[in-house]
Amino acid sequence: MSLPGNRKHYNFDESKLKQGQRKAAALMVEYEFALSASERKTQQEIADEVGVHRSTIHDWNTYDNNFIEYKNYLAAGAMNAYLPFVYKKLIDGINNGSMKGIELFMKRMGEMENRSEITLNDNRSEDKSMDERRQEILKRLSVEVDGAEVGASIENKLNNRISKD
Repeated sequence: MSLPGNRKHYNFDESKLKQGQRKAAALMVEYEFALSASERKTQQEIADEVGVHRSTIHDWNTYDNNFIEYKNYLAAGAMNAYLPFVYKKLIDGINNGSMKGIELFMKRMGEMENRSEITLNDNRSEDKSMDERRQEILKRLSVEVDGAEVGASIENKLNNRISKD
């Protein structure tokens, strides 16, 4: 089984694997990648081949994070075998005019970035000071409600807030 070149994505310590775990992980990955049910070994068959109880295989596969990460690392290596097939399908899609295929190819080649740009225009005049802009806002907010000027109370709250900061 080929191993992936980039181990940094998998958090395991190979020196901490228990006896039989390397072989069990490889057999479990083979189990997952078997094309048909008849090619798959049962957990009992894997346990017998490794020399442990079936419940030990279950426990490793469920609770032992180091084993699980190692098994995932091996599975990633098995996936690498499919890379030429995936690239072939990508090229077939491009040849058939698939825009998604073309986009993926361009991103893969670094010719298309996966980013968006947003430009905000708040129509501010850059030559006005913060105080001048604040006064304009307060002027727009100044309205009378039942004879009381609302803008004045807003201005007081703003001034209190600014003095606290």
